[in-house]
Amino acid sequence: MRKRYQIALHVVGWLIFIIWIIYFLHSRGSLTLFKAIDVVSGLMFHMTIFYFNWYVLIPRFLARNHILLYVGYVLAVLLLIALIRPPIDYYLFHEFNPKMTAPYSSERILQYMVAGLMIVFISSALKVTGNYIRNESRNKELEKQKLTAELAFLKSQVNPHFLFNTLNNIYSLAYKQSPETPDAIMKLSLLMRYMLYESNDSQVILQKEVENILNFIDLQKLRLREQTSIQFNIEGDVTGIMIAPMMLMTLVENAFKHGLVSKNEIGIMINLLVEKEYLQFSTINNISTHKKKGFGGIGLQNLKQRLSMLYPNRHELSLEEKEGIFYATLKIYFQPKK
Repeated sequence: MRKRYQIALHVVGWLIFIIWIIYFLHSRGSLTLFKAIDVVSGLMFHMTIFYFNWYVLIPRFLARNHILLYVGYVLAVLLLIALIRPPIDYYLFHEFNPKMTAPYSSERILQYMVAGLMIVFISSALKVTGNYIRNESRNKELEKQKLTAELAFLKSQVNPHFLFNTLNNIYSLAYKQSPETPDAIMKLSLLMRYMLYESNDSQVILQKEVENILNFIDLQKLRLREQTSIQFNIEGDVTGIMIAPMMLMTLVENAFKHGLVSKNEIGIMINLLVEKEYLQFSTINNISTHKKKGFGGIGLQNLKQRLSMLYPNRHELSLEEKEGIFYATLKIYFQPKK
């Protein structure tokens, strides 16, 4: 398909060139049979120079950065054409043109050299420009494929990590023979449905992400004591907004993973704010004593990488620990920041 398009483009280009010459000659009132044959003859030489440069000289020398060799071969080809063409023109046209008194003249050789240089310049410019555009397109496609592969790898890490923690919770309930185990399994099935079928899309409706978070919170509540404080506040309209899947869920999972659950602590606070230009999602949780030395495991690291890929110049992520309390705030802009 691309080759046909290229051939058609060349044909159209040469037709435009011929039409322009004919129009120029006609406007000057010098369009005769002699001139028409002269145009066809010249066109054959020009096409020879054009495509010899296009298919031979540029790939073999210019594309390999052999500039001096390229210039040398171009001059040699133009000189050869300038020496071959005059006798042919003399044989064809000297009867119609009284000014042709000899096969060779310095004026005509110089004229053919200059015309040939112009053809070489046009041929080189088009070839180099075309190669540049193709390379840019190829690089963008490779970058897109690389991005897709990296995102798939990151998601493959996020999902098993998330599943491992959830199964751990259900195992605790089953070990205690809790009657709430079936409900936990049902909640897990809803979470798995989201992860396996809906989170594979590049974007999901924000409402789906929120529903997934609520299911996760319900599942976590099954194993937590009643005095544990878990708050999820939503402010603004969440309908009609698209977001990359598992973005917000990662922060929620991190809060439950590292937070404390005693009545003397603040518990876990989750806030979602939707404004006209952005959404802001934040979590606040305590950090257990043995985990205070650092934060930012695989979940948060993957979140940072996914944000940089999917929302470049469109997000702000703040992770901070103060006096045993961990604050995470993610702001995603619906349009790139100015």
